[in-house]
Amino acid sequence: MDEQMLAREFTAAVRAEPPLGFDPDEVVTRVARRRHRRRAVLLACAGVVVAAAAAVAIPVTRPAADVPPRPAAPPRPAPSAGERWWPPGTGEIAQPTDARISARAPRIAEHLEALLRKMRPPGEPIRRDSLTSAHFGGIMPTSQRGVSITERGGPEATAYSLTVEVFVPTNPVQRFQPQQLCAELKVQISPSTTCRYAAVGAGGILMTSEADTFDREGTLQRGITVTDYRADGSYVLVSLGGTVGVIAPLAMTAEELATVARDPGLTL
Repeated sequence: MDEQMLAREFTAAVRAEPPLGFDPDEVVTRVARRRHRRRAVLLACAGVVVAAAAAVAIPVTRPAADVPPRPAAPPRPAPSAGERWWPPGTGEIAQPTDARISARAPRIAEHLEALLRKMRPPGEPIRRDSLTSAHFGGIMPTSQRGVSITERGGPEATAYSLTVEVFVPTNPVQRFQPQQLCAELKVQISPSTTCRYAAVGAGGILMTSEADTFDREGTLQRGITVTDYRADGSYVLVSLGGTVGVIAPLAMTAEELATVARDPGLTL
């Protein structure tokens, strides 16, 4: 059998097969179209899901009109050597009027008592010893105006004494460094005075001083003072001491006193 005969028989066999009944090229075209439509539908669905996610996220991140925005967290203190000058700027401080200070005094005292009742054990007695708004003298600054409050807490026999003063230096203000103040405290109060400092934000300073001094009955007492020198030129001084003649652990830590000193409600 030669090659020509094989070719003729092969051609005849193929022609004898029944027709396919469809155009292969048309099938390929339809499949391609279906794939294209399916891909388009999937992309459209993905777009709807993204849009829905965005629609859900918007109400969560946008505060409602009738809900006040949450206040920004206060700046965290950073350890410092006490070299920052205070008050910031030129030293000229806006002075509240005497009427303003007198009106604020009872509100500050009420706010302080509410704060202490949250911080101290439930049911602990807290008694106000004094509330004064006046012009005061000091070491640094040497002259200030504001409010001074003294509270006594705990059982009478072992009560602690807490003095909170909210002040504004009088103009003109002599700027100083906390480390300079600590040196003066060592001279004028007690050589045992130790000081720690922290820079707060752009212009504030948190200063903690501790000292051992003898009370009027000759008992050596430990005292802690935390002062929040604020960037606006005002400051809050919180001092803690024990009962005269009684040796007992202090009722509050320096960290708790710092919480009081930095409370935003203690302001003129």
